[in-house]
Amino acid sequence: MKKNILTTYVLFLSVVFLAACEKPFMENDGDAQREPDANVMIRVTGYEMTPFDNYLMETRAAQSITQLCSRLQFVLFNGETKVKSISQKEGDEDYGKVALNLEEGSYKLVVMAHNCDGAATISQADKITFPNNRVTDTFYYCEDITVGAQPATYDVQLKRAVAMFRLTITDALPADVKKMKFYYIGGSSTFDATTGKGNVNSRQTVNIVPSEGQQQFEVYTFPHDETGTLKMTVTALDGSDKTIQERLFEDVPIQRNMITQYKGQFFGGASGSSSSHEFKMTADGEWKGTSDYGF
Repeated sequence: MKKNILTTYVLFLSVVFLAACEKPFMENDGDAQREPDANVMIRVTGYEMTPFDNYLMETRAAQSITQLCSRLQFVLFNGETKVKSISQKEGDEDYGKVALNLEEGSYKLVVMAHNCDGAATISQADKITFPNNRVTDTFYYCEDITVGAQPATYDVQLKRAVAMFRLTITDALPADVKKMKFYYIGGSSTFDATTGKGNVNSRQTVNIVPSEGQQQFEVYTFPHDETGTLKMTVTALDGSDKTIQERLFEDVPIQRNMITQYKGQFFGGASGSSSSHEFKMTADGEWKGTSDYGF
């Protein structure tokens, strides 16, 4: 009888021990930032810098990814298999750094930095989606790494993945405008980190609730190539979603790491299509540059 009790107890302890040691892979495992016996350190040390002059170089050098993006995700693939996924939020300890224990071999490392309300879905390096298909200012890194017998540190420089459309209105925002709706085609809301380009023909919709007196609105997309065009419809709506004013911007040029800005009177004049009358390039402290258009 005592032997049976002892055998049962040993079996019970074995099950508990196995359950404690087994840690199944889980998407966005935020607790794996410093793994025991880590042999690989990954650090985000900066982002793409294309300075126009020394002033911009100094401005950008003073900034870190923590000032640009509120979320970071580190994902490692071994072939087609995802072996590690770590998600960090601004304010987390060691934000921008992870220490991992990896077996020797070859891996593809993908790092995404963005400002979405939730984590991106990175099941494949070439098909990354974001919550509600909403694109924010986004940076990325995608390279193959080799883990050997000796510990290694990888310093990661991120590149901006998006183009920005900025609408700046020079007339007053009417008090009855409760929503600015941006509907656009020509870009992508899905990102391929292996090419650095969008890979889906998306129909993107972004609704912005304006603050009192707001005159600048910004939306993002992943270009299908380094350059491309958007067809952008901007609609001002009241509290009942009735249209107050609507303007169509056709053949809007976009470029990765560039801001395309349309500036003019949105509510004055007739509704309908807006053409560009003036083009000029101006430097921007965080982006490569700004293309300005009047309407």
